[in-house]
Amino acid sequence: MMAGRLGITAPGIPDNPLSLSWHDSAWIPILNPSNVLEYFSQGSNPFYDRTCNNEIVKMQRLNPEQLQNMTGLEYLLVHMQEPILYVIRKQHRHSPTQVTPLAEYYIIAGVVYQAPDLASVLNSR
Repeated sequence: MMAGRLGITAPGIPDNPLSLSWHDSAWIPILNPSNVLEYFSQGSNPFYDRTCNNEIVKMQRLNPEQLQNMTGLEYLLVHMQEPILYVIRKQHRHSPTQVTPLAEYYIIAGVVYQAPDLASVLNSR
């Protein structure tokens, strides 16, 4: 299992999440749509918030569809292009039909990155 950083930050300055990456080599050959959220939820993944509703569902062994009836932070697989690309959205669920997207993460060849938001893209130009 490895966690890696791309880019260099000065001491005392918090890391920019857009400069981080994470992967677990043991999982990469077996990643698929049915286990990618489990992979993303590994404790060593700095992008995963363990206070999310996904953890409650996992600990109580509930059906993952129960997430729609909960409110709060959750992660959801929103896109995939097997076997190399998966996109996971971090969102705040307000009701069964209303969510606010907070961040998106993409997994390319097993390596997780945070996708930049529009402001970051525009500011980089």
